[in-house]
Formats: sequence, C-alpha cells, structure tokens
Amino acid sequence: MKGLIFYDLMWYNYPKDKEYFLLNEELLENIKYKPLIKKQFSDNVKDYEKIINKYKFLYKQIPFIQNIYVCNSLTFKSIHKDSDIDLFIVVKSDRMFLAKFFVWLFFKVFNMYWTHEKWKFCTGFWVSDIDLDLYPISIYPIDLYLAYWVAHLQPIYSENIETTNNIFQENSWIKQIIPQFNWKSKKILNITFTHGRGVIKKILEIFLWWEWLNNIIWFFWKKKMRKTKKQLWKKWENIIISDNILKFQAPDIRKIVYLQYKVLKSSPLSVWKKEKTLF
Repeated sequence: MKGLIFYDLMWYNYPKDKEYFLLNEELLENIKYKPLIKKQFSDNVKDYEKIINKYKFLYKQIPFIQNIYVCNSLTFKSIHKDSDIDLFIVVKSDRMFLAKFFVWLFFKVFNMYWTHEKWKFCTGFWVSDIDLDLYPISIYPIDLYLAYWVAHLQPIYSENIETTNNIFQENSWIKQIIPQFNWKSKKILNITFTHGRGVIKKILEIFLWWEWLNNIIWFFWKKKMRKTKKQLWKKWENIIISDNILKFQAPDIRKIVYLQYKVLKSSPLSVWKKEKTLF
C-alpha cells in the first residue's frame, strides 16, 4: 500500500490500524513502487511487554517524572532478540537532571538500566513538560521519521492521567504528514498503563524539590555529558543537551529516511532497491 511507504523504507511491519497511519497523499505524488522486501516479524514482542508490565510498580515511584512512553523499534513491533527497551521521558520543568539521576538510580537498583545490554531500559530522549513541541528539532524539509516516531509513542505512565496525550496535542503538526492520525484510537502494545504518585515519589519530591540541587547535579554531569556529545558528534549529528531537551539517540537515521523517500520521488525503482541496503 503506497500510503504506508514509510514502513517499507524502514522495513517495519504495517500497523494493525493502517488507516490511522497513511501518509498525506500530496507527499505521494510521482511515487511508483512495489514493496521489494519481506517484512521482519518479531516473535518476542510479548516478552518485552511482560518486562514493561513487570516494573509498572516502579514508574510511579520515580520523582520528578511527568510521563513515560515506550518508543523506537518496539512500538513498530520490529525488534530483534537483542533489542533494548527505549523510553521517551517527560520531566517536570527545571528538574531535568534530578529526574535523570533518579531514573538512573531506580533502574540501576533493579538491574534494568541499559549499558549496552538487551532487555534493559534505555533512556535516550528526555524533554521538559514545558517544551513538548518537537517541531523545532525536526529536519528540513520534511521529517518523516520524527512524525511516525511521535505517532507510535506508547504511554506506560503518567503522574496526572490528563497530561498523557499532551505530547500528541503539542505535536499536532504531524497531521500534515499523517492526516488520519488519531491519538485517541491507538494502542500499539499490550501494556498496562499506570498513573499517580507513589509514596516514595511523594516523599522525595517534598524533601528534594530545590532547584539548586538540580543545578548541582547538572554541574557535575556537565563535563561528562559534553564529552559524550563530542564523541557522538564525530559520527552522528543532532545530539542535543540543554535544560529542556536531552537527546542521545544515535545514530540519527532521519536524514537517511528522507533521502530514501527522495529517491523514490526522483529515481527508478532499481535505484531505490540498491539504496535500501543502507539499512
């Protein structure tokens, strides 16, 4: 199906509710192709769902966290046996580094913090709850990958259930690319959603709310994080370190996806087939 061209470019399985993820018809002009590659199916998605559900008690205990979403390949159900569990985390304003510290601490205690290991939580993308619009970091002229990435976010925790869909509302620009997308109608993974504030979270937020503590943690992590950025920047662009956004996901394949799309718009089918070996 031409409207699902993004999934063919990424070698992803088509979503169950295809009608909500069709590409804007204006972006499909002059494209003629047939899917050339057998889709990769993931038999162990249920195993990952069990792990996420197993630690649902933990999410509401971590202080300064507003929302947690599963993201990346798992939400496209296109994982392999050694995949990790990527999380997109929304934190309370001016508490980015306190939140990051406690996520590291809590996951470390339960041996679930990713250090290049499979089946662990990888926290590579963070935003503040006052800076949810991701359009400013999108690539020009069209960021197909980011639009579908947002559309496939799967919420697993919210402190306040009313804020769960704020990320979709603040990124309504994706409907210019995926006009039928409806955040109210989708559930991609069989995951138990949890909300509220646990006792530990309440206590820690009362006694550790000071902004200066957040700044101290940032001071000590600053050199390490900048060194990380410098190392990654040699290979991959779009690493972001700021007060409101931390984005360490690498490599950033968004430009590759756009170039693949551009090839389909301007080149014969055989060229596209050759270029797909980049993935």
